[in-house]
Amino acid sequence: MDLLEATIKKLSNVSHYLQIIDKKVYTKPIDILSNSSIGEHTRHILEFYQCLLVQNERGSVNYDLRDRNQLLQSEPAFALKVLSEIMNSLPNQYLNRPINLEISYDQDQTNPAVVVTSLERELVYNLEHVIHHLAIIKIGLSIVAPQMVLPNGFGVAVSTMRFKQNACAQ
Repeated sequence: MDLLEATIKKLSNVSHYLQIIDKKVYTKPIDILSNSSIGEHTRHILEFYQCLLVQNERGSVNYDLRDRNQLLQSEPAFALKVLSEIMNSLPNQYLNRPINLEISYDQDQTNPAVVVTSLERELVYNLEHVIHHLAIIKIGLSIVAPQMVLPNGFGVAVSTMRFKQNACAQ
């Protein structure tokens, strides 16, 4: 499976719960998640992809410059629409495109540092980022929607699934 296929497959996990989640459940603050909601984590996932797909056209990306669109975290149907747009645009990207990643880890820093990367490498980062947030979302859903059935491998890295499969086979 190539990078785009793997990305689409993991993003399909987001689509799965967005299609069936109740708006009240989607926006409910969850104590164990520092009072963040499933919607907030979903917004975070989607905005990283939006940043990458829009900003890479100018040759650089800065994930700190996200919109933080409240509709993404309050309206599952809107989030699903945006997710669909992201998934549809991924295959049209030139993966080897070099881009600059602008980063800043200092709250007062006005000039971000620049790291040379590529669209492909940033897609790898975003895929790992999705898996991480799906694991958090899985915890949240187990609390606010314990009846929800999630796809196999939801929030689990492929290497972890492979390791567990091999451990069971021994």
